[in-house]
Amino acid sequence: MKTLELDLYGDVGDPAGIDAAKVVALLRNAPDAKRINIRLNSPGGSAFDGIAIFNALKDHPAEVTVKVDGLAASAASIIAMAGDTIEMGEGSFLMVHRAHGLAYGHRGDLRELADVLEKADGEIVSLYAGRTKKPLATVRGWVDAETWFTGQEAVEAGLADRIVQTPKALENAVRALAGAQHAVFNSARVPQILAKALEAHKKRPAAAVPAGADPAEMARLQAWHDRLVAEARIKERVEARQAAGVNPFLPKQGSAPDMSSNPFVPREDDTAIPPGVARFMPKDDGDDKVNPFLPKDVD
Repeated sequence: MKTLELDLYGDVGDPAGIDAAKVVALLRNAPDAKRINIRLNSPGGSAFDGIAIFNALKDHPAEVTVKVDGLAASAASIIAMAGDTIEMGEGSFLMVHRAHGLAYGHRGDLRELADVLEKADGEIVSLYAGRTKKPLATVRGWVDAETWFTGQEAVEAGLADRIVQTPKALENAVRALAGAQHAVFNSARVPQILAKALEAHKKRPAAAVPAGADPAEMARLQAWHDRLVAEARIKERVEARQAAGVNPFLPKQGSAPDMSSNPFVPREDDTAIPPGVARFMPKDDGDDKVNPFLPKDVD
């Protein structure tokens, strides 16, 4: 029995990662393969490249097994759905969300992109629903909310078939995120365990960085990571205060207000109220130099 082994690591659509043209060519050059085993670890990328790979795998007569070695996010989760059997490594993640896109041009160009993305979302939802046998409304809810599934959650949702042992699944997922060329997902939704592991990964000593790594590229990844963690922490603090019924934009209880910048507190060098204005002010206290609209306890 001929078996084709494919390691799909990196960004979907990246020539240095998961290139749709290369994958399709490999499949066409192996028409007699009876089994195709795919090891997948990717933060996603081009949805259209992901769909092209999905269709090529579905068109091949071989039995396809997809094993998520760490992460199958965005377009990579579309590729995963091509498996007759989908395995999630222990500690791995799968993420689904809406299609993203960029456009430059007049309003017609932007509306056209919105129409394309809407159609892409419909195809994506149908694809996941076909695999899970869940109602379209349920799957659309996952996609709209940008949902991250652990391995066990993916199995329970019908997005995968079983959990398999993969000692370095979490590390693989972290490497996929750290090397992402375009982080189009909401960083605040990244599971906490994955965000913390990514933070720890970035704090490793320089000796742990692969030899020959580009310092500028490492600096870019570090900046991206720092922004991801900062956004997640801000989001957590705001949501925690909102959950407690506290306005997150008000000062915390116990903090003294800064009166130095209060424009309504008179300064020592303020001049007396002009007579033309004073005649319109109450005179019950006999002092036309006191603004009655200020709080009583303000000197």
